Amino acid sequence: VMIGDPNPDLILGLNISLAWKGIDFSLMSNGAFGQQIARSWRRWADSPLNNYTTDIFNRWHGEGSSNFYPRLTYGAHKNWQYVSDIFIENGDYMRLSNLTLGYDLKTLISALPLAQARFFVTVQNLYTFTKYQGMDPEIGANGGVDYQGWAKGIDIGYYPSPRTFMLGVSLKF
Repeated sequence: VMIGDPNPDLILGLNISLAWKGIDFSLMSNGAFGQQIARSWRRWADSPLNNYTTDIFNRWHGEGSSNFYPRLTYGAHKNWQYVSDIFIENGDYMRLSNLTLGYDLKTLISALPLAQARFFVTVQNLYTFTKYQGMDPEIGANGGVDYQGWAKGIDIGYYPSPRTFMLGVSLKF
């Protein structure tokens, strides 16, 4: 049975650039909506000795508990071994991918022997708005490798893009 769809219904991007009296600001954002991701970063043959995310607390452990996540057993068990809708999640996200704030000292000190003396701070991958429980819904979108077209929509646990803080100086003579 086909469950989930790795193809987003909507892909969007946003770019804002503002400048005023020597201060400049830019924001780049991207997102995708309408796709599902298969969480494959867990082993299919789980046991109580493995590492889990907190969603395992909702597993079945007796009468009156969850009927969504099956019980844990030692060794392979068919409830965890086969792909099912337990592992399919909504992959919607919106990422603040680049934020820059800068200031040109030339506007404050006009006697500088430079055409521009701009100082700036940039943050890459500032924040990702998502309800996806994996590390990165964008990496889960294509399996992380272009030649694996069959793996589209399967998150196999690649590390997410790092959040990077940069300070810079741009001098123009």
